[in-house]
Amino acid sequence: MRGFSTASSSSMSASVSVAQIRRWVGLTVLGLAGVWVVFAQLVAPQAIQAAYHGEGASVLSHIIRELGQPLDELLWRWGMLTQAVVLGCLGLWLLVWVTTSPGFFKRFVGEATPGTLGAIRMLTCGILLLHTLWEGLASTALLPREMINTPGGIMRVLALLPIGFERFLANETALGVFQWVTGALLFLGAIGWRTRITVPLGAVGYLLMGGIFRLYAWFYHTGVIPVYVMAVLSLTPCGDGWSVDRLRKVARGAPVPPADRATAVYGWARYACWVVIALPYLAAGMSKLRNSGLTWWNATNMRIFLYRDTLNPMGFESELSLRLTSAPDAVFAVLGLVGLLAELVFVSVLFSRWARRILPFVAAGMHAGIFLLQNILFLDLMLLQLAFIDWTRIRTAAGRWLEAHRGTLEVLYDGQCPLCVRSVRLLGPLDLFNRLRWIDFRTLNLTDYNAGHGVRLTSSELEQAMAVVSRRRTRQGFKAWRAIAQAIPAGWLVAPWLYVPGIPWLGERVYRRVAQSRHKLFKCDAACAHEGEAAQGLAPQPRRAPNALRGPLVVSASAIVLLLCWIYRVEEYPLTALQMYTKPTTGIAEYYKVLAHRASGETATARIKEAIPAMTDGRYRRVIRMCFKPDQVQVCEKFLAACGAAFNAQARAGERVTHLEIQKWAWDVRANPSDPEHGRLADRFLFSLESKKSVEAQTLLVAFDEVGQRQ
Repeated sequence: MRGFSTASSSSMSASVSVAQIRRWVGLTVLGLAGVWVVFAQLVAPQAIQAAYHGEGASVLSHIIRELGQPLDELLWRWGMLTQAVVLGCLGLWLLVWVTTSPGFFKRFVGEATPGTLGAIRMLTCGILLLHTLWEGLASTALLPREMINTPGGIMRVLALLPIGFERFLANETALGVFQWVTGALLFLGAIGWRTRITVPLGAVGYLLMGGIFRLYAWFYHTGVIPVYVMAVLSLTPCGDGWSVDRLRKVARGAPVPPADRATAVYGWARYACWVVIALPYLAAGMSKLRNSGLTWWNATNMRIFLYRDTLNPMGFESELSLRLTSAPDAVFAVLGLVGLLAELVFVSVLFSRWARRILPFVAAGMHAGIFLLQNILFLDLMLLQLAFIDWTRIRTAAGRWLEAHRGTLEVLYDGQCPLCVRSVRLLGPLDLFNRLRWIDFRTLNLTDYNAGHGVRLTSSELEQAMAVVSRRRTRQGFKAWRAIAQAIPAGWLVAPWLYVPGIPWLGERVYRRVAQSRHKLFKCDAACAHEGEAAQGLAPQPRRAPNALRGPLVVSASAIVLLLCWIYRVEEYPLTALQMYTKPTTGIAEYYKVLAHRASGETATARIKEAIPAMTDGRYRRVIRMCFKPDQVQVCEKFLAACGAAFNAQARAGERVTHLEIQKWAWDVRANPSDPEHGRLADRFLFSLESKKSVEAQTLLVAFDEVGQRQ
């Protein structure tokens, strides 16, 4: 969206007063709320009742029939939605009132550069791209459809629509293609190609992909917050910095926003990204206090959370927390309290520069501790902390250090050569540390320049080859390009290869051939002088239409949606109140083991994720619990049959799995927190892959004892 906002206090006063903005927002919100109440109270209930009884619109009747809920519950849910929308309108007006105050932008938001927003885009797309490449979406087609949860949120909408979503879920090829398309969109979004299209499409693709995994597991939170950031980025000019889009404009000579000029446009966009990162931490902390009270962080709770995740099937297999069984309760209480406080105070990054310098590292440390002690990797949240780092200051400091230790490279080019000018245009934005100084040699007095730099350059030489001058040393042609590649980060991967024997010889000849024919390939006219100015960043810049409201509106809307999710305990993918690990425990750590019995008589842990990659990170923990519930055992049996088929499809003859066993363990942590056996075996479920049914545990054990005796 062009012109996301230019809202600083000065721009507001230039276009429209703060009072006028607030009055307009107030009247608009009041009008929309009134229309909504009339519709929600007088029209919608009648339509719901008619559709419930098979009357009225066929589409609505189909949706209500598929929901399968009593009429009273449907009307109650609609009433809650009505209330939430009215509350949201009032909250939106209040937040817009606050964010449009003259001091809010200056004190909390601040200006930012296009590169700052571009870096957040690259970071977020890169995070989701890593998640996409890590997953095995196609393997979900191997899972029984009976495993599917009652879908929520966007997945409920897709399930209700007559679009053949069920067929898509069962098509392994279509799922695989969809995953690769999503990855391609995220990659293009990361490099900044057609960002106005690829960023929102990449977000939608990952949103759907994540929803499919959750259909077979539960609503876990990995990857959700980056989707929020992507949604915000879709509303911003995130392609103005650090993007192929920008380079394409520069190459064409089109105006682009100054790379080093901070403006309110990018400040509001950056702040909106911060809001959707910070508020979920607050929601997570507040959910713990709401669901468990002020003593959520007690030692027993913490022990059970840590032990249970360590002993359950997870994505990783660290047993570090089990080494702490003899540690005093105070250790676990401190761990819980520190984590809770970190979540509650993280929201201060929205209001304090000092908090932005400290708390992202605290949060990253908290997630590192969760990984080590619970085997849960929140890689997305760890990397998202980089969005709060002031990279401009770091880049400037690094540039000064490099200049002091390695000097500045002065690049002398021909300002009347279109190819040279275009090359300078493209390379200029890639000079992160400002190590290159671009000089049109035709604007120089070469006699004075040579005397001042201790070199001997002539006009005829510079007409034939670009030159790089640094510390009284001159490099021309291919060697000049090699020096440039060493100076800009984008060339660091290429630069070492330019020293490989044979490459310099080839490079010199290619450079000479291109230099000789450059005027034939690219025509030069009177525009060259203007292009020379553009190459040095002097092209006229585009003007954005002032919009004092858009920035505060996006920030306020993002905040109110997340706050309403917490208030109403929403768990409708991708919206969440972050309520995992918030309920008080009973003092019993219940966990499960999955064992594979092979034809050879060997029994070992069954690594389900190796058979069905979609079940990585222990996403099958929900379904294996069904083995011990009589009304759900058939779902568990079908899952185990699918796992066994996948195992045996790639197993050698003697390694085929004959039975899968689910063990249910219980550890009374409150009574015996340092139990070396980690509890007792409470129940077991044995499944025969041959008969596709459960078998008695004792029968199987006797059979395998006989196999062992024969061997």
